[in-house]
Amino acid sequence: MAQSTHRRQDSTKADAHTLFHRVVHPVLHPVDSIGDSLRKADRRHTVALRLVGWALVIGILSGLVVGFFRWSITKMMLGLHSIYHFAAAGHWWVLILIALVSVGLSIAVSWMVVSEPASSGSGIPYVEARLRSHDPIDFNWWGILWRKIVGGLCAFSTGAFLGREGPSVQIASCIGMGLSSASHITRRHRKDLVAAGAAAGLAGAFTAPIAGTLFVMEEVYARFSLQTAVCSFVAALASSAVEVEIFGLEPVFQLPHTLKLQLIDYWQLILVAIVIGVIAKVYERTLLRGIDFFSWLHIPGAFRPLIPFLLMIPVGVWAPDLLGGGNTLVTRIGSQQMGVGLLTVYFLVRLVLSQLSYGCGVPGGIFLPILTLGSLVGALFAQLFVLMGASKGSLQYVSLMAIVGMAGLFGAVTKAPLTAIILVSEMTSYSELLPLGVVTLIAYLVYDLAGGKPIYDELGAYRSPVAHSLFAKEGSTNGRK
Repeated sequence: MAQSTHRRQDSTKADAHTLFHRVVHPVLHPVDSIGDSLRKADRRHTVALRLVGWALVIGILSGLVVGFFRWSITKMMLGLHSIYHFAAAGHWWVLILIALVSVGLSIAVSWMVVSEPASSGSGIPYVEARLRSHDPIDFNWWGILWRKIVGGLCAFSTGAFLGREGPSVQIASCIGMGLSSASHITRRHRKDLVAAGAAAGLAGAFTAPIAGTLFVMEEVYARFSLQTAVCSFVAALASSAVEVEIFGLEPVFQLPHTLKLQLIDYWQLILVAIVIGVIAKVYERTLLRGIDFFSWLHIPGAFRPLIPFLLMIPVGVWAPDLLGGGNTLVTRIGSQQMGVGLLTVYFLVRLVLSQLSYGCGVPGGIFLPILTLGSLVGALFAQLFVLMGASKGSLQYVSLMAIVGMAGLFGAVTKAPLTAIILVSEMTSYSELLPLGVVTLIAYLVYDLAGGKPIYDELGAYRSPVAHSLFAKEGSTNGRK
């Protein structure tokens, strides 16, 4: 009884002490109170130099690793084009060899993702879940890192319709995790450095430092912190500087100078944006159905990737420029005229095979496939407007529509419109932000009205495409990616 009384007395004293410092002290000592408030505000607007130094190191290392990943994919795609041109010249036995190699690659990649499920798919939903969690961040960074690189290169070597950006974000996030673990800094700083790695990964994949930083703030981390923003920007700049040294100053998509559209012709952009918003919803549903497709088949995990891998063979013989993420195709859109029929076929082939390539669970992203689909939609409408007599069929006009199509579809599907505008601007060196803003905003609103959700949030909450074992017949697991 006496102990309970003492505890109540101590609690009352503590409450009185707190009340004094919060209410009475500021009145009696206003100068001290203002000084305390200013010091707290100053800390909120200050970033530790040690943290900036670590972000710089992460950016440089990420730039080197992602640069190697990007360079390897570029060389493999060039080699793949040569192989298919060689086969199309009458050496059809090469296709049998490609099919046999695809079987081996399917088994190898499946083993990697079964042994470490976090290495499958894009990797961005995985990074998002770790950064947004209230728990201390920790994951098997080395196991994910090497599997993402090796498995990703194996998948890309087949010409699968996958993007390098998702793996690049996860690879660089693993580098951030590895370095933050080595330095024994706090949990909050660890998340800052993993976020910095994510920004460095996207910046390195596309040489787009501002978009890399915005993407982390707008989509991956989904909250703004000055410390996180500065660390991410430093890492993104460092990574982009490394990529410039490797790949030069040329933009990722080399399109000709675009036409400046008059305001009276902006109805064309509005119409394109509305259609893109609808297509964004179609893309969302078909991507998830692509994951379900492999569950419905009930085939062993080792042979799931074999389906899209083998489907790449006839595509490679017919149109090698369609293979991969889509860089070559987008550049081709801006350099030669294509008819409505061909653009429509290209769009449908890219849509179906992109969803199957991602749905089988191999390491690979959806950024570039989305941008490529957007450029095809924009170019298709450009040709339709030309047929209607609404515009002249110049390559500059087609390039403009392709650029706004990229921004519109990506901004809608990811629900990250600011990132989409800046990313496309950095990737194409296109500086007219008004057309980009109009199309991206309207496409975003249409997608939102249709009930669309951010695609990476959807993938993070959806069933994983990774099988439990290599050779057992089973459906997809229900765990998160």
